[in-house]
Amino acid sequence: MNQEQPIWKYAFASVMVTISTLGFGRMSYGILMPFMKESLSLSYEQAGLLATTNSIGYLGMVLFAGILAAKWGSRRLVIFGTLLVAAGLLYMATVQSFAASMIGMSILGVGTAFAYTPLVNIVVGWFPQRRGMMIGFLVSGIGLGTLISSLLIPFFTTWFSIDGWRYLWFVYGILSLLFALAAMLILRDPPIPLLKKEQKDQSLWREVYLHKGVLLVATIYGLIGFAYLIPQSFLFSFILESKIDRFMAGQIMAIGGLMSIFSGPLWGTISDKIGRRKSLIITLVTGAASMLVPVIYPVFIGFVISQFFWGITVVGMLSLIQALSTEQIHPSYAPVALGYVTVYFASGQLLGPGLGGWMIDHIGGISSALLLCCGLLLLAFLFSLRLQKNEDGQSLVVKP
Repeated sequence: MNQEQPIWKYAFASVMVTISTLGFGRMSYGILMPFMKESLSLSYEQAGLLATTNSIGYLGMVLFAGILAAKWGSRRLVIFGTLLVAAGLLYMATVQSFAASMIGMSILGVGTAFAYTPLVNIVVGWFPQRRGMMIGFLVSGIGLGTLISSLLIPFFTTWFSIDGWRYLWFVYGILSLLFALAAMLILRDPPIPLLKKEQKDQSLWREVYLHKGVLLVATIYGLIGFAYLIPQSFLFSFILESKIDRFMAGQIMAIGGLMSIFSGPLWGTISDKIGRRKSLIITLVTGAASMLVPVIYPVFIGFVISQFFWGITVVGMLSLIQALSTEQIHPSYAPVALGYVTVYFASGQLLGPGLGGWMIDHIGGISSALLLCCGLLLLAFLFSLRLQKNEDGQSLVVKP
């Protein structure tokens, strides 16, 4: 039945939704933040709290979104979430205070949670044999949204001076309305196999939250989340500390951003061929090594090698874990499982930069934080060895 659906139309609509929600709604704030900070006279602490508010909105609703998708249908929730993000983006163009900005950022976080989890469920439901590739396309929207913001912000601040960031939020909102329309026209709820009679009597606790396979995937995802934001937060500063000028440092970071756009589809497609477990092991080891290179070799070529391999693997890790979470249990529970493991990932993201910053101040500078990132990924690698292959070599489960 999945072959009856136009896969490239679904890929297009899914990427558009992800650009709106994860790209514009979450990642673009870091690029617009300096201009908002100046225009609204915010402190660095307030600017940081806005990012935290977005994350809390997302974390607080992502599990709830999975449960709602299982009950009400994924398509309806994707459209609602994307429209909510569009409303939040348009609202952000009008804010005049810190308190108003907090409201807008919380709306963006909640909308993203409602849209993304059921979106994964749709593409996995229609294309189970190509779920790795399709989820890879979804997460590529993160890099694309960030790249669009990076390219547009210089023009908007030139054209509209101090209010350039407002016009860019507005453009994001209009685009998100169009992306919601694309989702409405293209996406359909997939057919879900019926539960067996004995399965209907099982609770979510037994079938999802306490399922050994789901818990193992959640642990690995949490460790990746823990490590994920450490280089995002501190590597640029480490490059500058290594006597590389700002222009070259920016070019080095851009390498990682560009590679991350291709990382998800690349590793998703590879995993559809060689299996999720083997692909995840390769990306975790490569990612850990990429963080070790600049610690040992903190010069220009070392940073270039590090960013290339970090960029080409890090988003791939996310797509692989998301695919894994949907393969542990019955398809009807897939959105619940994805929402559940994402809670672990988001919790890890809240911990990583804080502990990394403490280590930088009290232990051994930025290199110690990068070593922490490396260690966390290696620990995730050790846990991934416990994943076992199914007979088809594609899905990975831990036997309950």
